[in-house]
Amino acid sequence: MRAYKLFLSSAVLVVLGLASLWSKWDGSAGINAGYPIQQWAVSFNGSVHGWPAMIGSLLILAAIVVVLVGVIRAILASPAT
Repeated sequence: MRAYKLFLSSAVLVVLGLASLWSKWDGSAGINAGYPIQQWAVSFNGSVHGWPAMIGSLLILAAIVVVLVGVIRAILASPAT
């Protein structure tokens, strides 16, 4: 499989994994902005339980593996002439 197809499939896996996690998100997220810049903060507080948590985690892990395989394939591919 070509490297660009692997990168595209890894993006799809990440989106599916995040969608699975966000489907049962129980919590909150917030952004605080201030001056000086050290007072800026982004916070996520929540949890996901059950099958969506397992499926989302496995899909994101699979995306990481596919990206690594894509990088290896891109490095080892012969240059087009």
